[in-house]
Amino acid sequence: MDICIIEDNLALVESLKDLLENEGYGVDYFLDLREIDDFLILNKYSLIILDLMLGDFNGLDFLRTIRNEIKRPIIILTAKDNKEDELKGLRLGADDYIKKPFDPDILLARIKSKLRLNENVEISYKKTTFDFETGLVKKNQAQTYLTSQEKKILNILYINKGRVLSKESLLSMVSDNFESTSERTIVTHIYNIRKKILEIGADDPVDNVWKEGYRWKNE
Repeated sequence: MDICIIEDNLALVESLKDLLENEGYGVDYFLDLREIDDFLILNKYSLIILDLMLGDFNGLDFLRTIRNEIKRPIIILTAKDNKEDELKGLRLGADDYIKKPFDPDILLARIKSKLRLNENVEISYKKTTFDFETGLVKKNQAQTYLTSQEKKILNILYINKGRVLSKESLLSMVSDNFESTSERTIVTHIYNIRKKILEIGADDPVDNVWKEGYRWKNE
């Protein structure tokens, strides 16, 4: 699982990065909100840690902007310890509010709790089940397996149900090196996903929206 840290204190970021990587998490970080070209890229992470004091930017304003678009758990980690900010953050959609200085063990426990609650391990579309942990696709007695990239793409489409995602957006969420990767990669992955699903007579949840991208179909 990958975690994103949005925090302008590099020393703290490096400390958090070491803490999380020692627990087996992948970690990316942004020191400045201007480094994030497309907020939708945040959906590629399993969880987001957000500071409220980000130089010229206010973390609460940022949370208000992204909360309807970002379906991942967001933990506010901040030195702002007044009740009003805590209530506002939670009302705006934060999943937790942790005050600095913090106990690393408590932070890790909160992170693991949120990740367990947010796991879309197995979901259903019509009469087909998709296991995003193992990659198993099953309908009745027929089954097939998706690769790690294929199941990641399907999971992203599921999380963003009702929204059309362009090839570029999908690529940015799936690939760690998307700038040097062609959008054709997404087309190939989608083709392979649908081929595997149809070969076992399962229900295809991927909708190809002409000239726009892909989305999870409505049932």
